[in-house]
Amino acid sequence: MHAVIVIAGKSLLLLWRDRMGFFWWMVGFPMLIAVLIGTIFAGVLEGPTRPMAVGLIDQARSTDSAAFIEALRQSPGLELRPGDLAAAAEAVRTGRLTAYLVLPESFRLSPSAFWDKRLPVAVGIDPARRAELAFLEAAVTESALRMLRDQWADPTRRPHMIQAWLADLAETGALGPAARAGLETALGAVGLYLTPSTAPVAAPTAAPGVPLPLGRLETLPIGQALRPASAFEVCFPLGMIWGLLGLAAECAAALAKERQSGTLLRLRIAPVSRLSRVAGEGLATFLACLGVMSLLLAVGTVGFGVRVTGLPALAMACAATGVCFVGLTLLLSEMGRTELAVSGAAWAVLLVMAMVGGGMVPQMFLPEWMLAVGAVSPVKWAILGFEGGIWRGFGPGDMLRPCAVLVGQGLACGLIGFAALCRRER
Repeated sequence: MHAVIVIAGKSLLLLWRDRMGFFWWMVGFPMLIAVLIGTIFAGVLEGPTRPMAVGLIDQARSTDSAAFIEALRQSPGLELRPGDLAAAAEAVRTGRLTAYLVLPESFRLSPSAFWDKRLPVAVGIDPARRAELAFLEAAVTESALRMLRDQWADPTRRPHMIQAWLADLAETGALGPAARAGLETALGAVGLYLTPSTAPVAAPTAAPGVPLPLGRLETLPIGQALRPASAFEVCFPLGMIWGLLGLAAECAAALAKERQSGTLLRLRIAPVSRLSRVAGEGLATFLACLGVMSLLLAVGTVGFGVRVTGLPALAMACAATGVCFVGLTLLLSEMGRTELAVSGAAWAVLLVMAMVGGGMVPQMFLPEWMLAVGAVSPVKWAILGFEGGIWRGFGPGDMLRPCAVLVGQGLACGLIGFAALCRRER
């Protein structure tokens, strides 16, 4: 029994001596994950924490379209950005906007839109952010119902709504001349006797037995390049990221293991400079990153039909991501003394990067401060680079920003890690 107690005390003492590992793996990491998950799911359960940025193209420029836009502006979940169609499509293609709405020249809204045809609104949305489409459809439908309610309650606007309703019914052929005349007389009589104080303000409902539909928007393609052939083209960039995250954790733990096993000590007494030693480790990590990305791309291309629409752009993204993860691996390897501590700290950092960088939860549900932190995460920029080369149709010019951010992050992490290594080896 005495031996058991001594061994247990020894293990606890070693664990306590490695305070960095103790903090990350047993205290700090669980606390951080709990706070982040609670913050994220608060946004999921309560709705988006910030308005969705949506482009708006009003081709009708009519009284109806102006009234509908005013109803859209009352939706707290939408941030409307008026502009032209080409600029909005380019902003969605490059990920600066989630979607855009188009009100066509023939825009006319009446209650018949909820019976036998789509709403007269088209939407172009980033295929990588389809999770936001249901929210956008609900907001547009709610705005349409709000506009119709306001028109029906206003005696000066009610006749216009009735005429639009009758015109829609006539276009569908649901009414003959006699039925149209009778319905027009009946609706006119209703409009004559209703006043704003007695007018119904409830939203229109569908006919008995017919549910009020959502998803009534026409979806527009964002150019030929922004049309993934399958869901795998959208999902494989995430798979590549998670492969790199696992590789970074393993390489960082391997460097810590070399310190424990004495391999690093033997290299230090060999006629090899510290810079050459670190460069050799970095080259190995870089080649391993390229191997992981190439293997996953090969599997996706051969087995799942993933296309590569921009090979130069994808090559730039892979090279920049490799540089970033080399520096990140060096920094992670200095976050603990033992292999276990480094492994725990590495996964703690990498999981947080994945959370705030859009690798787990749609960014529309993240709070504003978490989005700001996410701009520092290499996960966000690596995903954008991979998507740009696979299906977004990025050219080399489009890749400059994400690649510059990735390379800059890699150099910064590498310099900090190298400084920590030099300090430890004094």
